[in-house]
Formats: sequence, C-alpha cells, structure tokens
Amino acid sequence: MIVGIDVSKLKLDITVLLEKNKEKHKVFANNLKGFGEITQWLDQLGIKTAHICLEATGSYSEAVSLFLHQQGHTVSLVNPARIKAYGKSEGSRAKTDKVDSGVIARFCQAQPPLAWNPPAPEEQALKDLYRCRQSLIEDQIRLSNRMEALDNTKASFKIWKTLLEELKKTIKDLEVQLNALLKSHTNLSNQVALLKTIPGISDKTAVAILSELPPPNTLKTAREAAAFAGLTPTVRQSGTSVRERGSLSKTGNAQLRKALYMPALVAKKSNPLVREFCNRLAEKAKTKMVVIGAAMRKLLHLIFGVLKHQTPFGLTQQNP
Repeated sequence: MIVGIDVSKLKLDITVLLEKNKEKHKVFANNLKGFGEITQWLDQLGIKTAHICLEATGSYSEAVSLFLHQQGHTVSLVNPARIKAYGKSEGSRAKTDKVDSGVIARFCQAQPPLAWNPPAPEEQALKDLYRCRQSLIEDQIRLSNRMEALDNTKASFKIWKTLLEELKKTIKDLEVQLNALLKSHTNLSNQVALLKTIPGISDKTAVAILSELPPPNTLKTAREAAAFAGLTPTVRQSGTSVRERGSLSKTGNAQLRKALYMPALVAKKSNPLVREFCNRLAEKAKTKMVVIGAAMRKLLHLIFGVLKHQTPFGLTQQNP
C-alpha cells in the first residue's frame, strides 16, 4: 500500500492510495499523539505495512519518519524538487496540503524512491549540535550588527554586549562538544578525514556535509545530491522569444549550499578538477556567479563520489 504525507510544522496531511484509483485522506497533528493516531487509522483501513513517502523537510519530517520506520513501514524521504517536478508533469494547478499529499503518494507509486534508514545516534547528535551551532552563529551576527548601530554610552549597550559574550562562549562550548563527538566515534572521524582529502574541504565543511547531506546510499547519483542542495541549473527557453539566463534552482538544502560556497572559492584555485572546469566556463564568457555555482556543484559531485566509494580523492572515480 502507498501512503503520501505532506508535512508542515503543526499538521500532517495524509493520502492513502486504495484500489480502483481511489484515495483516502485525513489530517493529523504533527506530534507523538498524532503519530499514534496515524497507526490506528492505517489499522482501521487494514494496512499493516506500507510504503510511506514524505518530502525531506528537515526537523518537521524527522520525528514522524522515525516513528513510522519503527512501526515497520518502509519510509522514503524525497527531495521536494522531485515531487514538485512530478506534480507539474501531472498538470496539477491546485496547491493545497491535501492535493500535495496526493501528488506525493502518486509519485511514490510511479517512481518508487529508495527506502530511508534512520541515522545512527552519533550521526543524529552531530547534526543536532551542528545545526544548533549554526543557529547561534546567525544570532551572533544579527546581534553584532545591532550593536554597531547603538551608542556605546547607552545602558542597553552593556546588556547587548553581555548577551553577545554569552553567545560566543556557548558557541565555543558547542565546538568542544562537536570535537569530542568526532573523537569518540571512529566512523565519524574517518568520514571527516576522507572528505578532507578533497582540496578545498576543511574540518568545518566536512562536518557540515556529514550533517546536511543524506548518506550516498539514499541518493542514486551525484546529480540527485546536487538537486538536494538546490545546485542544479534551471533554464527558461521557448522558441526564439524566451531565452532567460540560467540560474541555480535553489530548491533544496540552503544550509548545504551555504556550507559549500567558500570551499568552492578555495577549490577554484587549489583543486585541479574544479579549477580546470571553472577555466573552461570562463573561456565561454560565463558570469562570475555562474562559474561559482558550477564550482559548488562540481565540488559536491566529488564529495558524493568520495563518500559513495569510501575512497580518498584522487583514487576514486572523478565523475560519479
């Protein structure tokens, strides 16, 4: 049996595909009580095990995915860009949570995605600490910007300054915890070391990649990894009248794109494959941002190859 779930912060819209092209739809709360009610509802429909498909929407989809996996269902987390493309292929014009859950279910039936397996506890802990650190860094930047506009003689300035110092201390404590986690789990430290064989990848970038990129066994190709990060190009061209400049889709994991930006700039100079690739694009008069976007995508392809084959850079296939 096929089930599609459209995930939002507070609720889960669920569509079950029944026989004779019939569908059953219901809404549940996105919390532990709602998860239990989903199981009861499926039991009432006579469904003991199902292939359940959800969009990969980060923290909103993780809890329900883990719960359903533990109940014995096959769970697939799919890049939202794939679902969106499938919906367009159906000619769907309506955009509601109910409609979206039906599109997800039909996508799962037509193009069965790979099964998702929960990350190991240490991998989940790495993701949790990394995302916490990134959020605090963003808070630190906003607070620093606020203080730049303040008169340092005002009483409030001292309050903001104290808060900023506490933020910096917390970020340092988090970094200590991250380093301790890596040292205590060989599988994580080995993956970091493997990624660092790629010119342009540092310790921090390696941690970001392991935190935000799904395991290679859940992605079929390097192109799927690029689509997950929103690094695939989009082109609008029709006849002779519509020829818009291509750009990155940006329909994907923004944190992963952000983590790859600076490493791509480094790789343009230090990584021979990325450097050669960027030089060819420059010779074709591609704009600076197009070249940088292509460098990010090329770098992610190399990352995917290294992780997929578990082989250091230079010894694995360069175009997985």
